[in-house]
Amino acid sequence: MQKPLIPALFLLALLSFGCGKSTDSPDNATAWVVTFFNDKVDKDDDTALFTGYSFDLNADNSMVIYLPGGSTKAAKWRLENNDTQLVIVMDDADMFAPVDGLVGQWDVQEYTATSIKLTASTTIGTVPNPNQGEKVELKKQ
Repeated sequence: MQKPLIPALFLLALLSFGCGKSTDSPDNATAWVVTFFNDKVDKDDDTALFTGYSFDLNADNSMVIYLPGGSTKAAKWRLENNDTQLVIVMDDADMFAPVDGLVGQWDVQEYTATSIKLTASTTIGTVPNPNQGEKVELKKQ
């Protein structure tokens, strides 16, 4: 996929799932789920930690995190650097494992209407990213 298509596909995907949500159920077809996650500590596949979690990335840059058991948490997301980086932010009081592993700055490797592939940025501004090497993949349910 060519880089100029990433912003267009991202906006198309946002428009297709960011508006008109009628329920707060993780079963909603607009939710994203983690299909692959590895952390920098052990480089192992830690995807199972996200079982039961799903995420809505809304057009207003709000993010709803659906937890196992039915409760939700709020976060924010934004695109930076010509849509080549995705940043996920949560209030410190709301951060919890495993979702805290998604917080930070990610390089967008792939973005389609049904798939997002990210790798942790090598730097955050001019500072080396301590999470460099982490990878996450999400699929639309």
